[in-house]
Amino acid sequence: MRILFSTRGSAGHVLPMAPFAHAAVRAGHDVLVAAQEQNAGNVARTGLPHAAFAAPTAEQWRPLMAEVSRGSIDAANARMIGEGFAGLDARAALPGLEELVDRWRPDVVVRESMELASALVAERAELPVLRVALGLAAVEELAIGLSVPAVDALRAELGLVPDPDGERLRATPLLTMVPAALEAPGAPALSRRFRQPVAALGPGAAAPLPRWWSNAHDPLVYMSFGSVAGAAHMPFFPALYRFAIQALAPLPARVLLTLGDGPDPALLGPLPDNVHVERWIPQEAILPHADAAILHGGYGSTMGALSHGVPQVVLPLFSIDQWANAEAVERVGAGLALNDDRDTRRALELPAAATLAGLADAVEHVLEDGAFRRRAGAVASAIAELPPVESAVGEIAAAARALASR
Repeated sequence: MRILFSTRGSAGHVLPMAPFAHAAVRAGHDVLVAAQEQNAGNVARTGLPHAAFAAPTAEQWRPLMAEVSRGSIDAANARMIGEGFAGLDARAALPGLEELVDRWRPDVVVRESMELASALVAERAELPVLRVALGLAAVEELAIGLSVPAVDALRAELGLVPDPDGERLRATPLLTMVPAALEAPGAPALSRRFRQPVAALGPGAAAPLPRWWSNAHDPLVYMSFGSVAGAAHMPFFPALYRFAIQALAPLPARVLLTLGDGPDPALLGPLPDNVHVERWIPQEAILPHADAAILHGGYGSTMGALSHGVPQVVLPLFSIDQWANAEAVERVGAGLALNDDRDTRRALELPAAATLAGLADAVEHVLEDGAFRRRAGAVASAIAELPPVESAVGEIAAAARALASR
């Protein structure tokens, strides 16, 4: 069976999809990951084969981003999804995805939620489509609603029947790695839940970390704001990172901060003795040793910490799912959310001073109150009890067989 996985290709969109693609490869299927040409490196890091399609130009993005930067968190995200992902991205991707489907002839298409062109290309080619969730069910549902106007305009141009309520987007089978325990009460039901190949690991299950600190017996706090926050077009580096470092300097804790590939660690200036900085270390090498994590609420870091039973302090920065994940972590008692300024912060602003001022106290509270670790451990157990991701390959194959039997 030939399976075409399709994604925008930014790291936060590739990583939730990669376990499903790797499972299909292990099962002996032919897999190809289509992504925006500018994001080929993110796909290459997964070790999966890649085919490129076009992305909007900087000139096309610039007017939207200028307006987004001035909007509130919710207004900015509505425009990013509705006009950016569902509009600019999808329109640019359509020709390349159509050519790829004609040439490679997949049996089934598996797309991540924010790559929308492949849903239309697959429908025109009469191919089955499945969707990989990028987060909580409520965020998936919100994204569908925001996407509908732009997607329906493209449907009309392609001669497809209208879908004004997004029912065709909503009806495709949905694969997710979010456990039901993390969902809000009354959240829309998701189709299938799976766990990644590596289940939650206990402390010490990974190789020991280097002895970067003199305070070797103090608790370890892992801090990461993801792969995007440190980028040059974002306002967070180095100011946010410097503040966090200084806030944590007095704590009796070892702090390991990872930056991502872009930022220059030298711009952070002199570091306190209890803080060590690296550009990049796989979080799977850190989390088995961590006593707490300071994260921005991205899908990969949030789910990674939960799968290891590590309590979190979540400081959402720019994307609506980060606020949703922060609320979910706090709701289940697995950590604390520093999210008081959601209604007053602009989309590309630093968190408010009052919000940042609570960082050190929140970390101390999470470290000292064992209830946070117990509740994070309960979520880790729920994740470990999910069917393995290999089971998802059967769902993908079933969708292909169902179409073939019509």
